[in-house]
Amino acid sequence: MAEQISMIGTVILMMVVDFKKMAVEFRKFFELDSTQNFPALNIAEKKLCQADAQFEFNIIADADWYYKDSIQAYYKHRSNCHEIGIKESVYQKARNGDRCALYSIAHEISHWGLINYFKLSTGIPESEQIDPITKAVFIKIHENIADLLTSLLVFSEEELLQAKGAGDLDLSSFMGKDQLSLAHFYCQNHETLKENFMKKLVSHITAQKNNSELQRRIS
Repeated sequence: MAEQISMIGTVILMMVVDFKKMAVEFRKFFELDSTQNFPALNIAEKKLCQADAQFEFNIIADADWYYKDSIQAYYKHRSNCHEIGIKESVYQKARNGDRCALYSIAHEISHWGLINYFKLSTGIPESEQIDPITKAVFIKIHENIADLLTSLLVFSEEELLQAKGAGDLDLSSFMGKDQLSLAHFYCQNHETLKENFMKKLVSHITAQKNNSELQRRIS
């Protein structure tokens, strides 16, 4: 249930938010043009520390890593600390140029950007009283849009559109099947999604206006 609701919420955000424009703006923030690779490690180690006085980049020994093995890095947002933590073995891979490890860091940078730069936190509730399903929905939506933003930062639209194949265009080692499908869907449909949203919005506003006018005349 939470998975289905979160996907609907993600698609609604795709209609409202221009994630392609967001990726371009975020690159400019780091003084990158569209042709440059996204230097995730350099950004995490240096540029975010310069941009955010509350930012921390922490390397955690594998023996002290308390997350499951499938999680290679994390982002934690607190009022006085914005932290990216990374497993030491993954950090060493990133230093050696491993693209999967670098992609994991880029994903956490996207979390930082969504919350701190774009102020788009999807309203993740902090209350402990919230029911688990609702909390899971909010968290999953935020993960979905972080996945989408990361894919647009790291890969070109052409690569994402052609990512269904194998070989050099096989991006499955970077993204799971669902994340890859989401990025592919957005690149194929973002103009249509935005156009349909505007049409529905205009129709809704017009209907409300007409209804208000009718009620005024009846009164």
